[in-house]
Amino acid sequence: MSITDPAFLKRLDRLRIQLRAARGHRPGETPIPRTNQPWGVEFESYKDYAPGDDFRYVDWNVVGRLNQVLVKTFIAEREIPFHLFLDTSASMGVPTVDQKFAFATDLVAALSYIVLINNDTLRLVALSSPEKDQPPFRAIPFLRHRGRFPRILQFLETLVPAGKTYLREAVRACIEQTKEPGVAVVVSDFLMERTQYEEALAFLRARGYEVKAIHILGASELDPSQLFRRGKLHDVENHGERWITLSQANLRRYREVLQAHLDALQQFCHRHQIVYARASTASSVTALMTEGLPQAGLLALR
Repeated sequence: MSITDPAFLKRLDRLRIQLRAARGHRPGETPIPRTNQPWGVEFESYKDYAPGDDFRYVDWNVVGRLNQVLVKTFIAEREIPFHLFLDTSASMGVPTVDQKFAFATDLVAALSYIVLINNDTLRLVALSSPEKDQPPFRAIPFLRHRGRFPRILQFLETLVPAGKTYLREAVRACIEQTKEPGVAVVVSDFLMERTQYEEALAFLRARGYEVKAIHILGASELDPSQLFRRGKLHDVENHGERWITLSQANLRRYREVLQAHLDALQQFCHRHQIVYARASTASSVTALMTEGLPQAGLLALR
């Protein structure tokens, strides 16, 4: 499936990123939960008339029945700033057979398209390794309108997974240069020390962002027995090596450690009101966008 396939994009046209508490300052087209305004398209409730209210929104039927002057209010609609953070550390590129990074970039492209067709603003940030005098992140300026979608694809094509994971430092460096919070979507394999992802996600929440985490998992990471039985494991970030035989005992221990890691991340997100979704390369981006992410509460129909 090509990310630019017209049939796939048509399915994305029906979706939007689900919001819980995000706010925006500019008028737009995205409905804001639990917020109303005195004008709009979608009726929300009534309020008592007050001097200065627009007579066009007085419900004269209610006036006639109840002899009470009530004014219609409408669901507020704003332009929401979306910040999509993509982990580009070396672990995103392995196991090679899983094509984790290609899967992640297709996912980010699809999410970017959804933001743009909903006429919200988008900033795409590649979180990199601040080693050898490299900046901790690469970003493109805020984009608006679906006509800028090719710019997203061009940027993603330049990215290569490399270096150690510095999620905490990279997120902090980026947010320090950002004045307007909104929605932050973090796409990562979260193969890092627990303090790295906890401090990064908690920092975004503390700065007023509505945070969503998408956990990329390779099919071989979920079931390493399909990848090898005995061999030398090489850490692409720390360059350590270890010979291992995938015996039943070792496989059982691996699954226990993996499950503990998954549970810890999910529980942290739940405690901090962060939407958490898992995305396995064993599935397809199409299935993820139309089934997996809506079920996780990250996407909804427009």
